Amino acid sequence: MTETGYSPEELGKQIGLSGMTLRRWLKKADRTPIPAVYVPAIRETCFRLISEGRLNPANPEVQSILASSLPSGNYSAAIQNLGLDADFGQDRTISGDRILTGLVQIGAQSKKQADVEKNSGKVFSFKEMGKDWSERISALWTVIHSDTITLPEKFIAYGALFYLLTPVDFIPDTIPFLGLVDDFAVLGLAAAYYARLLRVRNEEASI
Repeated sequence: MTETGYSPEELGKQIGLSGMTLRRWLKKADRTPIPAVYVPAIRETCFRLISEGRLNPANPEVQSILASSLPSGNYSAAIQNLGLDADFGQDRTISGDRILTGLVQIGAQSKKQADVEKNSGKVFSFKEMGKDWSERISALWTVIHSDTITLPEKFIAYGALFYLLTPVDFIPDTIPFLGLVDDFAVLGLAAAYYARLLRVRNEEASI
């Protein structure tokens, strides 16, 4: 409710609960467990709100929901497939900065860069997911082919696009809808990083 600005009635409608039920939960002591029967609906709503850009995937409460739905074996497989340091998987509460650091590790691998370049058709096919998908993918593709951005600066873009391509990531792409939620969030984080980078450079150039 804090992040989305939804009232109990509005959020309840998203979850499939009455606003009165949410108001009753709000009156309970902190850390009071939510009845298990409601958890799947809440989890599904959080995934949907992340995909719509209404929830920050780095929020600790959101991270808890993401981790609770993820089999540990898949997580370990993702760490290995992405070429991340083994200790990356020791703590699943991952901040935006840590995700960017992970993307640098992924994008710095020449094989991952080559995979992105030779699979442009598959990368572009994700643009059909919608306008926001198309804008984020186009922005990152522009970055990796820019003559004014150095190769090390392109690592995050390569990392994000490889993450989009690979079916073995933190939420497997084979899971309908949910498998693409984290891909969308990673693309958004990477695109926002380059938007800030270019804005700072333009400001410095105008001084």
